[in-house]
Amino acid sequence: MNQTITDNQTSSVSEIRRERERAEMMERIMDAARAMFVQDGYGAVTLRKIALAIEYSPGAIYQYFKDKQTLVKAIIQKDQQDLRNQIMACMLFEEPRARLIEMARRYAQWGVSHPNHYMLLLAPPSSWVKQENELRQDTPTPLEQEAIKILYESVKDAMRRGVFKDKYANPSLIAATLWAGIHGVIMLEIGLTEYDRSLIGEKNLSFDDKFDMLKEVFLDGLVK
Repeated sequence: MNQTITDNQTSSVSEIRRERERAEMMERIMDAARAMFVQDGYGAVTLRKIALAIEYSPGAIYQYFKDKQTLVKAIIQKDQQDLRNQIMACMLFEEPRARLIEMARRYAQWGVSHPNHYMLLLAPPSSWVKQENELRQDTPTPLEQEAIKILYESVKDAMRRGVFKDKYANPSLIAATLWAGIHGVIMLEIGLTEYDRSLIGEKNLSFDDKFDMLKEVFLDGLVK
């Protein structure tokens, strides 16, 4: 009896270890793929090239992803869910200004700390967009969980509570402007070359400095 329990425990531990190792390898493959898609373009990347980049057997990579389309869908699903979770967590903030600021902060921090993820989600090559649209048709995300929809609803909530100055009465315009500002700050951080930074004297500015400036512009310009 005890031997049976021990065998079962050993089997369970082995299965857990195999699952962990498999998840780690899939993550490694996706990380390499993201970087290659951003650098080389969607069409130039193959599973074989990804395998070679991580010094893995070209044939063995098919144990994890049967083709490039499957890999792309896995990346899109994971990154969308990861970013969505960051935004959804902000709904715990009852006060609308604090909620909007925290949403912006988490969104921006995610983008800056995951530059390849962000570039593929928010500035993707045309072939990637096609894959993303197909995925949305196959496994659509509930509208209330879409990051932009969450921002829009939070703006409407803030408007109902009288947070914004009276002359700003269009929640769609406010939401679009806020998103454009956040997106712009992220893209400047992850996309500017050192030469570009030197042209605007931006070498000594941290990302936090730029985000805080964006926050102050939001508070001074839109909020009562």
